[in-house]
Amino acid sequence: MRRDETLRIGASVSGAVLRVLTALVVAAAAMAIGAPPVWLGIAAALALFGALLPSQGGTWLAAGVLLIVLLLDSPDGARATIVVAAVHALHVLGSLSLVVPATARVSLRALRPTALRFAAMQTAGQITLHAGLLIPSAGALPVAVIAGAVAALTLALWMLGMLVRSRLTAFAPGAGRSPSADAEPSVGGRSYT
Repeated sequence: MRRDETLRIGASVSGAVLRVLTALVVAAAAMAIGAPPVWLGIAAALALFGALLPSQGGTWLAAGVLLIVLLLDSPDGARATIVVAAVHALHVLGSLSLVVPATARVSLRALRPTALRFAAMQTAGQITLHAGLLIPSAGALPVAVIAGAVAALTLALWMLGMLVRSRLTAFAPGAGRSPSADAEPSVGGRSYT
């Protein structure tokens, strides 16, 4: 690309906007759930730290502070809804901040698949949250806890099986290759140098 050429990516935002949005999500969520001033300050400081140095994990620590604030009071569906949405948004924005430099431009078209996945997972998460809130607290909770643990274990075992199968497929000896090609350590295939 020459200096006089330009790259047209359409509607876009600066990578810095993702970081600022991260801090705003933390502050808005903390205020919406009624965080005490001390916890609000801790969450805001961690969010600012996460926005300035995304690789240091401040965004995820701020999400943890939101969870702590949620657990400090009695259970409330509205507050839990806000925290589920905010923690998920922080995870997405924090992950994007890790790979998008603050000085870069990001096409809104490129962010569309992430936004669609966010919306789909948010829908599933909110439905699960509200279904869990409908469970009576006396008597039925141990059965729900056991069912949840069994479901989590089943999911983990299924995912482990998927990973093992994909690993076996990825590293299977290729058909038509010489036996020495499998013995050579390489990442991108056989080297002819």
